[in-house]
Amino acid sequence: MSWMRLPEEYRTESSKFVILPISYEEQPTFGSGARNGAAAIIKASEHLEYYDEQFDCEPFVHGIRELEEVKSLKEVEEAVRDVGKERFLIGLGGDHAVTTAIVKGFEALHDDFSVLILDAHSDFRDSWNGSQYNHACVARRIVTKHKVAIIGVRSQDSDEAKTAEKNDALRLVKSYEYSDQELKSILDFLGEKVYLSIDVDVFDPSFIRQTGTPEPGGFSWERVIGLLAKLFAAKKVIGADIVEFAPQGANDHAEGYALAKLAYKLMVLAEKNNIS
Repeated sequence: MSWMRLPEEYRTESSKFVILPISYEEQPTFGSGARNGAAAIIKASEHLEYYDEQFDCEPFVHGIRELEEVKSLKEVEEAVRDVGKERFLIGLGGDHAVTTAIVKGFEALHDDFSVLILDAHSDFRDSWNGSQYNHACVARRIVTKHKVAIIGVRSQDSDEAKTAEKNDALRLVKSYEYSDQELKSILDFLGEKVYLSIDVDVFDPSFIRQTGTPEPGGFSWERVIGLLAKLFAAKKVIGADIVEFAPQGANDHAEGYALAKLAYKLMVLAEKNNIS
């Protein structure tokens, strides 16, 4: 099993794109299985077309290298640092806590960057289940060093809401308040360089059901792709992750394929806007 079953000449160490499979999952809040997300997405990627007809390009020609699977936050951080700043890295799988480790790895490669999170939850608790590094605390940890924007929120604790409102380094857009004007405001707030984190529960459960804590009222595929196109056109996106996919068997091939296509869209947009 390998990303898109690419021939060896398109998955060398000089590849512009890097896939990092992550199987870390700790104390899920509701459903479990995020540790299996990367494998399901990579398996589904074998059926992707090389050509993206929407944006008229084939990012695979720049090379896509798949790294060895990592299972701990320390391994995630080290893998990101080792990849280097000249590569566009996409972390796949695991619960959302892996984003804190990826961001920490990027801190060794880039002096300053903001973080954009697409998520149904604000993940702004100080701690959860006895840990400050639980998936419910991701934005709270990252905002201490970076500007953070969260788009798609539709579930939140009252204390989170109060704390978030007082934090000048944070901007939050509820899913039902989202608009082109709100997105422009977010893009103006973020710095020149942006790291992107996509929790798959940002999508409506009618599209992606297999995630730990699905929430009704989410985004469509078209809305997310439109948002991403504007993000990549306006900012230098340095890397991304797709987390919290928890395949359970039924329909996991369809949802895994959709998320593999999402990862490839990120490469497409990076090729057209971010890399030569």
